[in-house]
Amino acid sequence: MIAEDEAGPTLSIAPVPLPERLDTAAVEALKDLVTQAEVTGSALDASGVAYIGGLCLQVLLASGRPLVAPSEKVREAFALFGVSECLSEPSTSSSELSA
Repeated sequence: MIAEDEAGPTLSIAPVPLPERLDTAAVEALKDLVTQAEVTGSALDASGVAYIGGLCLQVLLASGRPLVAPSEKVREAFALFGVSECLSEPSTSSSELSA
């Protein structure tokens, strides 16, 4: 899909979905997904992640790729490691919640 902005046409790339379980066994696959996201310039879709271990969390942090729709488990892991501010999704204001 191509979108137009002031700078001209840009590609709108779908986010790369992450697996449900991001444990030590998933590190190599996660690194491949991160590389795919970097090449295409897309974000990582963390909506389906049910478990995330410390090593995979470090890979995500080191990648600098934005996460789309982080699951509750992802939010909990980022909070546990004290890096909640690294979740790059836009915050929702209280006025938007009451609408």
